[in-house]
Amino acid sequence: MLLALSIFALIGLFGAFLVLFHRKPIYNALGLLLNFLSLAIIYFLLNAPFLGVIQIIVYSGAIVVFFLFVIMLLNLREPLMDFDFSFKGLLSIITIIALFILVSVTLYIVKLPKFELGEEGKVSKIGELLLTNYLVPFELASILLLLAIVIAIIIGRKQE
Repeated sequence: MLLALSIFALIGLFGAFLVLFHRKPIYNALGLLLNFLSLAIIYFLLNAPFLGVIQIIVYSGAIVVFFLFVIMLLNLREPLMDFDFSFKGLLSIITIIALFILVSVTLYIVKLPKFELGEEGKVSKIGELLLTNYLVPFELASILLLLAIVIAIIIGRKQE
């Protein structure tokens, strides 16, 4: 278990370094996706499946897609080449294949423990709390997100 956590922590660090040190914004967003997915797997390994699923849905899905949308909207990409057969291209392909094999072997070797969720860890209980005790902050957060979307559309449209 500790080995799997260490491996996914290293993969997460690799994604963070990719975000920090790569020059192309599209690779920064993909490094962020790698970081978020490794964090979600760590949540699963630590018996927090709800946090892992939320990490995948909200961060890996919505936030990274939003970043990619902004990158494409601002046209920050360079002209694409069909194939990159340089040393960096081959090294990237080898790294991706090695990471895939490493993750596959790690998930095959590690026996995930059986766990029982307490009452407070069930999704129904979280939903009940979210829609009763924490209804006002939940609705305020949704209004804030809607306002941010409208402002982004206003800023992003072209002036005529």
